[in-house]
Amino acid sequence: MTKSRLEAFTDGVVAIVLTVLVLNIQIPDAPTLASLKAITNILFAYVVSFIFVAVIWVNHHRMMQMAEKINYRVIWANIFWLFWLTLCPAVTSWVGRDPGEFWPEMSYVIIYTMWSFSYGILSDQLIKANDPNSHVAKVLRRDRRSRVSMVINFAVMAGVFIFPPIGIFGRFLVSGIWVISYRTANRYYEKIFHRKKA
Repeated sequence: MTKSRLEAFTDGVVAIVLTVLVLNIQIPDAPTLASLKAITNILFAYVVSFIFVAVIWVNHHRMMQMAEKINYRVIWANIFWLFWLTLCPAVTSWVGRDPGEFWPEMSYVIIYTMWSFSYGILSDQLIKANDPNSHVAKVLRRDRRSRVSMVINFAVMAGVFIFPPIGIFGRFLVSGIWVISYRTANRYYEKIFHRKKA
C-alpha cells in the first residue's frame, strides 16, 4: 500500500467521523432561545471534540508528509488509531446529553486517552519504518507531546472521580498542546528542559 492511499483512507474516515459528530446534535423543534440553551452542553461537547479531531488530523497529515515510506506495521497502527477515532462520536454524544455524570465523562476520557495512546504507537512505527537519520525519525523522536498528553490524560482520568466535568475540559487542554507545530513543540521542550537542567 502506498502512503498516499493510507492518507486518503484516513481522510475519508475522519470526514465521516466529523459528519457523525454533527449529526448527533438534535435540533430543537421550538424556534426559541430557550430551546437553543437546552442543547448548550451538546454543542459544547461537539465543539471540543471537533477541535481535537481537526487538530490531530492536521498533525497526522504533517507526520505522514514527513515520512518517506510506510510498512504494514504502520498501516495496522493507523487502523488501530482510527478504531478509537470512530468511537469518538458515541462518547461525545453521551457526555453532551449527560454532562457532569461520572460514566459518560469517564468513557469520554478513556476513548480519547486510547486515541492518544494509539497515535503514539503510530508515531513509533513510523520511526521504525524509516531510516534512523530521516527527517521524520528525527522530528518524531524529539517530539514529546504524545507523552505529555498521556500524563494529562491519566491525571484527568483520576480527576473524573472527584469532579466529572474535568473530563471534557482536559480534552480541550490536550487539544491546545497539539495546535502548535512539531518544530515549535520541540523548541518549547528544549527551553523547559534546559531551564530545568540549569
